[in-house]
Amino acid sequence: MNPTRSIRRLVRSAAFLPTAALLFTAALLQACASSAPPSPAAAPSPAEAANVAVVDAFIAAWDDPDRAVEYLASDASIRMIEDQPPIVGQTAIAEAFKGFMTPGVTLTVETLETTVHGPIVMNKRIDTMKTEGQPDQVFPVVGVFLVKNGKITEWTDYLDK
Repeated sequence: MNPTRSIRRLVRSAAFLPTAALLFTAALLQACASSAPPSPAAAPSPAEAANVAVVDAFIAAWDDPDRAVEYLASDASIRMIEDQPPIVGQTAIAEAFKGFMTPGVTLTVETLETTVHGPIVMNKRIDTMKTEGQPDQVFPVVGVFLVKNGKITEWTDYLDK
């Protein structure tokens, strides 16, 4: 059988136009659905909300390094500066915090946005370090935290350039 003749016969048949219209409508609906704005994000699960609470409490405790490390796993790995080697372990991390938080230095943190997906918590922040007699140092950052079993196991800050 000649394929061209079969196609011509199909086009001339009474079923062609309704079928073509149905296929066209389906394609149009598919195109419209894919360009629709995304639906709002679902509320975080209870476990995700708990992970955000751990990160928020950790950040709130930064002015007291010994208290802050209580939110970290014993073998936590952090990078306060993205291109530096990680600092590993609560003791080393507390010492690093104390190196930043010397007398006369205060740190304010403004969290602009927090996103959570399972054990990953990301926040967009403005960290401002104030030192007596010096201009404020303002750091727009994105922090990425991995929370497992109620403790932060990894944290890296990235400058938000």
